[in-house]
Amino acid sequence: MQFRKPYKDAIRAGSVTRSFRLWQKPRARAGGRYNLHPEGAIEVTSIRTRKLRSIRSRDLAMTGLDSPDALRRELDCSDPNATVYQVDFHYLGPELVKQPDRALLSESELDELHRKLAAMDARSQAPWTEALLLQIHLQPATRAGDLAPVFGWPLARYKAQVRKLKALGLTVSLETGYRLSARGQQVLGESADVAST
Repeated sequence: MQFRKPYKDAIRAGSVTRSFRLWQKPRARAGGRYNLHPEGAIEVTSIRTRKLRSIRSRDLAMTGLDSPDALRRELDCSDPNATVYQVDFHYLGPELVKQPDRALLSESELDELHRKLAAMDARSQAPWTEALLLQIHLQPATRAGDLAPVFGWPLARYKAQVRKLKALGLTVSLETGYRLSARGQQVLGESADVAST
């Protein structure tokens, strides 16, 4: 789970133990442990779906928000029938918890992923997926604003392209910038022999 710095500080201080997320599918699970880079971790105690219209001010205790209107602004969602996830958690302490990389791809899965990346390249004016993976591999934890000019893209487009790779399990978002996941290294290593560098 990702949090902005003010929320991380409040979580570490113990004043925030709940978050509402506008997810298409769960991105956390009860019992899961998630890091608050650069230090600290939380453990999710429960997760359930709610209709946005059902959330009252009393539900927002321990979220850092003071009203349903503030929640709608935070989620950038005005649809009262939208389904959101209520995630409750507690702070584990200042130590980071070990996060296993997503499982490596089988040969058939790797072939299928290469086909998806090739299709993404084909839909663009020029191939970009391998170049972007290589850039992140060589410059991890670098601001997106410093990386985007290499491609001649505006920042919003750069972040959108990275999100496409993240959706395939190839990149991991950091406090600043990104890094490749084990899968990303595996995919890049197939063509650039960099997975072990």
